[in-house]
Amino acid sequence: MKGEFKIKGIVGSGMVLQRNKINCIFGSAEVYSDVMLTFRGITSITQSDEEGNWKLEFSPGEAGGPFEMLVQCDDKKIKFDEVYVGEVWVNAGQSNAQLPMERMRFSYPEEFLQPEDKFIRMITIPIDWSLDEEKDELPQTVTEANADEGTKAQNQSGGVKWECASPQTLGDMSGTGYFFAKKLREDLRVPVGIINASQGGSPITAWMSQEALEEMGDKQDYLKELKKFQNKEYQEKTRKKINDDLQKWYAEIEEGALMPDFNSDTGWKTVKIPNDFMVSSAGIYWFKKEIILTQEQLEHFKKHGARLWMGSIVESDIIYVNGTKVGETPYCYPPRRYSVPSELLKVGTNLIVIRVRVNYKKGGLRFFDEKPYFLFTENVRVIPVAARNVEVMLADLQPVDGELIPLSGEWKMKEGYKIRDIPPDLFMEWLPTALYNSMLAPCFKHAVAGVVWYQGESNAPKYEEYKGLLVKLITLWRKKFVYGSKNLPFIVMQLPNWSNGYGEEPSQLFSDWALLREAQAEAVDMVEGAGLAVTIDAGEWNDLHPEKKLTCGTRAAFEALRIAYGKYYISPSPKYDWCKTKRFKHIIHFDCGNSSLYTCKVDGNYADWTKEDNSGKVWGFSLLCEKHGSEYIVNAPAKLKNGTTVEVTIPIGCGKVKELRYLWANNPAPVNLYSRGWIPVGPFRIVQG
Repeated sequence: MKGEFKIKGIVGSGMVLQRNKINCIFGSAEVYSDVMLTFRGITSITQSDEEGNWKLEFSPGEAGGPFEMLVQCDDKKIKFDEVYVGEVWVNAGQSNAQLPMERMRFSYPEEFLQPEDKFIRMITIPIDWSLDEEKDELPQTVTEANADEGTKAQNQSGGVKWECASPQTLGDMSGTGYFFAKKLREDLRVPVGIINASQGGSPITAWMSQEALEEMGDKQDYLKELKKFQNKEYQEKTRKKINDDLQKWYAEIEEGALMPDFNSDTGWKTVKIPNDFMVSSAGIYWFKKEIILTQEQLEHFKKHGARLWMGSIVESDIIYVNGTKVGETPYCYPPRRYSVPSELLKVGTNLIVIRVRVNYKKGGLRFFDEKPYFLFTENVRVIPVAARNVEVMLADLQPVDGELIPLSGEWKMKEGYKIRDIPPDLFMEWLPTALYNSMLAPCFKHAVAGVVWYQGESNAPKYEEYKGLLVKLITLWRKKFVYGSKNLPFIVMQLPNWSNGYGEEPSQLFSDWALLREAQAEAVDMVEGAGLAVTIDAGEWNDLHPEKKLTCGTRAAFEALRIAYGKYYISPSPKYDWCKTKRFKHIIHFDCGNSSLYTCKVDGNYADWTKEDNSGKVWGFSLLCEKHGSEYIVNAPAKLKNGTTVEVTIPIGCGKVKELRYLWANNPAPVNLYSRGWIPVGPFRIVQG
């Protein structure tokens, strides 16, 4: 029986190995072949078994690098260069774990000017799915010849490899993972490697094994769905039908999306952008706006280049400037940020046209408020996102040769082609076990220090089951990452504030995101060695994908430093530990660790966490009350009495108090209660007896 000599898993040049732990290199070869590994002057040897499988366990030693690793079987050699030893963490979850730095180029321009940092390295696991079994290799791996004759270097194809942070590679790196690694690198002064295994929209069950779901005993709906799609005939038939329906819909809408007459205003109505539009059906809708440019303005655009930003749009858009397409975005979430070739602009009247495709009548057509809508020269800095508490950016003075032309305000709108709602789609990678089998399993034998888990948005509608699923996932991953510690540190990123752009409220009667946050916090409390990174102030009320990943990654790193590295001077988010009622007052005491509480100044929904409010007023407390059989919310005044205690006043006549709540809303604002370590008090509720 013959076997190809091959190394599996996520091993590659540029990788980081976990310091001071047993590591593993594994693969296949001809049966009963000797395999040798040489690293840092030490050689280890093993033999492949009767099926041709082999593994070598070794300790890479203290942090350092770069080193060379050589793995040899008979006359075949595989060499890995630029190997480092340090701390290795998994960054996993859905789109906010995945969101690349390129998306945040305008929020963190200084990061793209930094020199190459060989001690921050990341591998981005390619998106792939499997419903059958755990994979031990990444998809589409290739072997390339090295410069040395007879020696080969194994790399992942398609750019899937370990990369160091540099201006050229940073854009493809997870923002959360990058800032997490950067903070660890600064504090620990060792190389940090990030295994980024994440995929947008993925529910938690996509990252769990079939066996784990079976063991839970009450996940039959997920298991039935899995069993259906494990049937190849059913899978192919279903995928074909869905794909055919979608292709038919797209073909029909494109055929009907004829450009209207832009020279006439007949049939066009005047509207305001940004705005929410109630539409009569799914389909194509057109918008146009004329702007006048002087010769001087045109020269400025030619000198510096032009950008056109149109906020964020539901659902998809194509934008034209003077009849030429300058950009398009196929779905609703990304900000519309396009470059405009300056030769398209002219002195006098310039026409900007937007074609918006609406997929669902109920979803409507939206241009999100408090987003930037400008045509501007590239030497002008436009603030890319709205901020409430953290990472507040201030606009620079506009250069004398800079142009900043507002595009918000009056536009003309015309209905185009009407169509039925888009047929449902099928995302195979969202099915139970799909990502666990294909993206996570190849990483299991790579020694790691811990996990950062940023997921939950997709599970908010089923918040009641999330705690159990998350505890089970943590237990499963700790078992499967066999070269991690028994209680592998697990940092859960609590969902930030978000309201889909419909508003900011201090409290809500019902909030699925608040309940999901509660499930995350309770799961962390149940599991030893887990930590909660509170980010209730780090979201964007009008964006599901907030760009403030510096705050998210850094707070996750604080928890990692505290839990995994014994930095006990770092305190977690303050947490209430007891509450008593006295004379129409709720007295709430908080465990602040070695820190204490303070309140920051508030202006509307903005809170400046760098400025203390000596009055001690606390925003965000509410009471769930009941009167005459009806439940309702009463916002309750609160005041910080000292560094650990908050007093909440019960308003007269509010009825029976069922729950005391804090920041209990999808998008609570303002948030102004912090520890002295600038960590916010997280959302919570206290059910009254």
